[in-house]
This record gives sequence, structure tokens and C-alpha cells, in this order.
Amino acid sequence: MSGKSVESAAINSFHRLLDLHRQEIDASLRLLEIVRYHAYTLWLFCFNDLKTMVFPSIAFAFFHSSHLHGTIFLSRLPLMFAYTWFNLLGFTVNNQRHPGSVAEDKLNKPWRPIAAGRLTTTQAHTLGLLSLPIALAVSALVGGGVVQSALLAIFGTIYNDFGGGDGHWLVRNLLNAAGFTSFASGTLEVALQSSLPRSMIPWIFLIALVVGTSVHVQDMYDQPGDAAAGRRTLPLVIGDEMARWSIAIVVTAWSILCPLYWSSDLFGHLGPLGLGLWVSSRSLRKRTVKEDRTTFRIYNAWLVALYALPMTYRYRISV
Repeated sequence: MSGKSVESAAINSFHRLLDLHRQEIDASLRLLEIVRYHAYTLWLFCFNDLKTMVFPSIAFAFFHSSHLHGTIFLSRLPLMFAYTWFNLLGFTVNNQRHPGSVAEDKLNKPWRPIAAGRLTTTQAHTLGLLSLPIALAVSALVGGGVVQSALLAIFGTIYNDFGGGDGHWLVRNLLNAAGFTSFASGTLEVALQSSLPRSMIPWIFLIALVVGTSVHVQDMYDQPGDAAAGRRTLPLVIGDEMARWSIAIVVTAWSILCPLYWSSDLFGHLGPLGLGLWVSSRSLRKRTVKEDRTTFRIYNAWLVALYALPMTYRYRISV
């Protein structure tokens, strides 16, 4: 074989190897793009509830595990995020996949995955079914909150598939209360890597009562959408004015009673009472959709201030 033939064969082999390498790179890039696309889709399902469920639940765990060394808590932070996020995913997918929810999201939240056409309702139904056992498995792997995860699956099914979120306002509020406290207490178990202390149970029930009697603040800004969907939220049942006064009265009352439960001093009252009066005042004075959304965000900050009460109590008795 001549030198030119050998050189030509070597060049051809090099080009074939280069083409194969390019094909492998292209395949890897396509795979990465598919993974990125679907990961972003999953993220969009939960994004709107991070500030109302994930972050407050982690804050609850922080305030109730303050005896842990800071580095230990930080090392468990990814586990807590995984716990709250996977359990939230199951609820949000099953909440957003119903035809009425899709139609509503196309008008109000077109970026949500089903409304945006990122997946079909059939695919979302399958994802919703799979997400519940996955959440249970994740709960077992991260070291806590398995019972709460199972309860969240039950509460979510009642809420989304059996009319619990659309029927009587009291059932809706109670399911919200059960969901809030299940998320919070489950996240605390992950932080502690142990079962919930028995001494915490009365406080958990009190938090459930707080949420159950005040959580309709989240229904104030979506009354037209709820009415169109046939939901029986408290503002639609008793009227906007009475609902606003109920929020103002109940939130103010809990802002006083919860610190008293922990025998808080003046310092312990400042956060809950200050934020509570802010929520109450805004509920009566600020009535546009945008303003009601802001009030709901402040309401979540108020809940976090209540969550912090045990830590202020421990600090007070230690000095």
C-alpha cells in the first residue's frame, strides 16, 4: 500500500471517529435538554407554593430544633428541602391536572405546566399517581415524616379528587390546616432524625387551629376564579366584608393567645402581634387582588413568627 493510501485511510478513520464523537456529544446534549425540560416542568408545578409551604415548613423545623448544632441543621437542610418538595409535588400535580384547574390556570397562571402545554392531563394524571409513593419513599430515605407523608397523600386526595377543596368551606379550611401542620411536623422530624417529641403535640394542634380559622386569607384574592369554578370558599359563602372582619378578629386574637401559650414576655409578643396587626389592618383596608396577594404573603410571615415562639421561650428561660 502506498504512502498516500495509508495517509488517506488514516484521515478517513479520523473523520469517522470525529463523526462518532460528534454524534455522542449531540446525543448527550439532547439527553441533557430533555432532562432540563422535564426538571423545569416539575419545578413549575411547585414554584408558586415554595413561599407558602416549603420555606415556612423549614423555618418551623429550624425554630423547633434550635438545640441542634448549626452545622448539623445545615447538613440536613437538603434532606428537609427534598422532603417538602417531593410531598408538595404530589399535591400540586393532582391539584392542577383537573379540567377546571387547567382552564383557570390558562387565564390566571398560564406558565403552569399543563396550561402551558408542557405535558397533557393524562401524563399529569400518571405523574400524580407516581408522585405519591415516590414521596413516601423519599420520606423514608431522608429519615422522618413518613406518617405525615402518608397523611398528606390522604388529605390531598380528599382535597383534589373528592371535592374537599371545592365543597364546604369548613372542610377546605380543615384540610388546609391538616396539610400545613403535616408539612411542618414532618420537616421537623427530618431535622431531628427522630419522631416528633410528645411535648410538641399540643402546640401542633394549636397551630392547626390557628391555620384552620384563618387560612381563608388565601381565598380573598381569587374570589372571581373560585366563584367561576363553583368553589364554596368562606368569602363566597359569608361575603367579602364578613370574611375580612373574621380574618382581622381571628388573626389579632391568635397574635395575643399564642405568645401567652408560651408565657412570652413583651419581646416574644412583638413579632406575632406586629405582623398580626399588619395582616388584620390590610385585610380591612387593602382590597384589590394585588393587595390581597401581598396580605397573604405577610400572613405566611406571621405564621413563621408564631413558629418562632418556642425558640424565644427557650431563650428566655435560659438567661
